[in-house]
Amino acid sequence: MPDSDSEFGYDFSVEEEELLAQFASDHPTAPRQPPPPRDSKLAAIDSVPGRSEHNVVSGDVTAEPRHLPALGLEDAKPAHSVDRTPATVADMPDLPPAPSAIPHAKDVWYPDLRGALSVLEADSRHTDKPGRDTLDDRSPLQRFRSYPRKPLSVSDLNAGAWCELQYWYTLTRLPGGRRTRTAAMRQGTKVHQKLEDEVHTTVKIDLTSKEDGFGLRLWNLVQGLRTLREMGLTRELEVWGMIDNNLVNGIIDGVSYENPNPEFEEELSSQESQGKYHQASLTDYFPPTQPEQAQHPGPKIYLTDVKTRGSLAPVSKAQLRPAKIQLLLYHRFLSGMAAGRLDFLKVLRRYGLDPDEPFSDTFIAQIGSLHDEIFFDAPSSSEPDPATADSTPESSASATEPDLLKYRTLRELLPLVQEELAATFPHGEKSLGHMLRVQYVHRSDGREIDQHDFPVSSQALDLYLSKYMAWWRGERKASGVDIEEAFKCQTCEFVSDCSWRQGMDDERLRKAQQRVQAMRRD
Repeated sequence: MPDSDSEFGYDFSVEEEELLAQFASDHPTAPRQPPPPRDSKLAAIDSVPGRSEHNVVSGDVTAEPRHLPALGLEDAKPAHSVDRTPATVADMPDLPPAPSAIPHAKDVWYPDLRGALSVLEADSRHTDKPGRDTLDDRSPLQRFRSYPRKPLSVSDLNAGAWCELQYWYTLTRLPGGRRTRTAAMRQGTKVHQKLEDEVHTTVKIDLTSKEDGFGLRLWNLVQGLRTLREMGLTRELEVWGMIDNNLVNGIIDGVSYENPNPEFEEELSSQESQGKYHQASLTDYFPPTQPEQAQHPGPKIYLTDVKTRGSLAPVSKAQLRPAKIQLLLYHRFLSGMAAGRLDFLKVLRRYGLDPDEPFSDTFIAQIGSLHDEIFFDAPSSSEPDPATADSTPESSASATEPDLLKYRTLRELLPLVQEELAATFPHGEKSLGHMLRVQYVHRSDGREIDQHDFPVSSQALDLYLSKYMAWWRGERKASGVDIEEAFKCQTCEFVSDCSWRQGMDDERLRKAQQRVQAMRRD
């Protein structure tokens, strides 16, 4: 640029400046010359809202034209549209003064976003903000876990054992209805992955359809059951079950033949035989022909759940409660699958899957490289069938190339899944033990720091579900924690605007004021 303060870089002499000043004074009302004719294509480009005749330059960065939202711009006129009607002061919105550092700031145009903002404000009324009633009167089950959304999960159902209101805020305020991932959660994921790698080898499979994806989940279930029978332990075993006619999905951390606490289970059995923790049934009035162990020989299968912690402090009952509900749900679902009560076709329908849609060729090839059984054995003889000796060449070719695929669809794969379940649980749900374990490990190195064993209790689970599912069905509002468990609020990301906590604070303040007034009267 020339060494001049002039915006255009012109350097005038003193005489030239005086001549220009005199010319301007002699013609104060001289009309402005019309701008030169513009190309129609350039005019059309400049009519895009937000584009100026001169790109705004700051250093070496040139601001590109922005694509503004179409909402609320119906009445707005761009700075360089084809319509050259002069605008009056009354027609112009109140705009902030243009920065002097921007060349040709008078050409900068600010769109009218009042319409767009009004739409956003209307949409915000349907969101759940503190102190604002939502206009969506659907139940949480209808809003968040109805088709085509994913079905309920075990995490959905055991979240109420910690804090219902916190989970309601998670569903309505966080993206995707998922908890914010923290460093502690990521470290816990690494611990679980390390435990899984001790049992399974991860192989990448390419998926091209929803049916491929669910087929992979079924093959993982088959492989998990086989690993349990061969090694006595499997991890990350996926299960499904029904709660109030709603499909629920979960993944068990550990399934093993090893009894984690034989003495505790024997104590439970003795207490049950004495009438404790037992409800009478019709079979109790008829003496068994032989002991239960003789009726169902073989080892039992036990479930464990691994929790990661960063603290070495003892686990409280409030912290243990969600893990208990989680394991009770796992046990119920796996028992139903072992007994053959789960209708897998209903599972497929809930996910919107076509049981007869063929798997992709890539998926079949990759699964076939891991499981040879996906193919039928080829015929040992290549001699043609006499019945087709006089057939056409096309039919002869098809006859010599039989279909060797056993499992090309989900429907064809389901019998294999049921066979593996029957082989793993030969006595149905009686193959499962009646004791569950929660194991706590440190998230830094995975060392065990605590463990809790407890019996299977259908009554306790039913009592919990009858209360918690009422909220999912929309029959009541979410509840917060009791005052004795207010420590949970210390790690809650919604503590600053929690309506339940604010209500509890107001209630405590009201009671304190009542006590003060009573003391003054006395």
